[in-house]
Amino acid sequence: MPTFAGYVRSTDLKRRTALAFAASVSATLLTAAPAALPGDTHPAGTLLDEQHVTAAVLPAGAADTSTVIRYSTLRTATEAGESTGSIFLPQGAPPAGGWPVVSYAHGNVGIDDECAPSVTGSDDVEREFIHRWLSAGYAVAATDYAGIGTDGVNAYTDGPAAGANTVDIVRAAHQLYGDQLSDRWIAAGLSQGGHATYFAHQATTRTPELDFRGAIAVAAPTHLDQLFPLAGPNFPAVPVAGIAHYVLYTLAGLDDTRPELGIRQYLTPTGIELMEKAKATCNNDLNDYLSAHPVIVAELFTTPLDTPGPREALDEMQHVPTDGFDRPIRVVHSLADTKVPIPLTWAQLTEMRSSALDVEYQQLSEVDHAHSLTASMPESLDFAARVLR
Repeated sequence: MPTFAGYVRSTDLKRRTALAFAASVSATLLTAAPAALPGDTHPAGTLLDEQHVTAAVLPAGAADTSTVIRYSTLRTATEAGESTGSIFLPQGAPPAGGWPVVSYAHGNVGIDDECAPSVTGSDDVEREFIHRWLSAGYAVAATDYAGIGTDGVNAYTDGPAAGANTVDIVRAAHQLYGDQLSDRWIAAGLSQGGHATYFAHQATTRTPELDFRGAIAVAAPTHLDQLFPLAGPNFPAVPVAGIAHYVLYTLAGLDDTRPELGIRQYLTPTGIELMEKAKATCNNDLNDYLSAHPVIVAELFTTPLDTPGPREALDEMQHVPTDGFDRPIRVVHSLADTKVPIPLTWAQLTEMRSSALDVEYQQLSEVDHAHSLTASMPESLDFAARVLR
């Protein structure tokens, strides 16, 4: 599995950061021929199937030769699997050298197969985002993530897996479109996809035949590995929009992909019932259900997750690297974001800058979580033009 040299790991610092955050919100891989993994039958990024994109999925500005594909990738940080995703080409003839590629990692849509953007189409904000990249002359490869449209339950917030899904779709796209695509590419993602985008920096070793140039992480949660172990019957009722359903999706992924943890033993009957509902309910419907049937995180648990098994799994899944980045990264967050509190990003930036990484930051105001994606688009296009030239 991929590693990032020089991770900054301090248990005391992590716990202080986690406790400080909880208090504040309460108040307000691998190479081109990867080593074999359990379930591995194809090299990462192998194109397994393709079909035309339906009209409902096709964003404005996309060529009708765009496709939905299935490809080999990681299902979890340590297990091989498959994912689906969409490849959108701009209209018209490609430029000399081919279209540069933006690999887009979507925000939370839920984890059931019917939630896959390649099936339902992206929401209005993300569809506009993709349209603007296409209009600017970029092809867009948009993963669904393993387990959303493919076997098993999505390993929600498993960064190494989601990062690999985001990288491997670019390799698969090149197998399908060949010289129509440039080797030069970047990754971009919102929220859950922003978390994945941090892990896309495995690209330079995972797909060395391609020319990865950088990443854009918008409204991305970090330090989840410090916060999730605090979940338990005494977890405070923090004013973070949708926190219960993020927890439920993560628990659902752990229940399916890491059965050795026996995650159900930590849950109340309500927690088990809602975890099962999360497995079969897309994000908007789960939001509606939890609005009508409110629940706080503490009501999901009988026992804290801060025990060796869950703690180690969450660290492997969720610890966002703060060192070892070999390409520029652009980070975007809004002061008005009520879904992913901005102090998480401030802490991440402090740690990354202490490692002298090539990171730029755009702070927005009066823009909500999702619209941070489109509000930051002019600067993101400028970033892309600079790193891809």
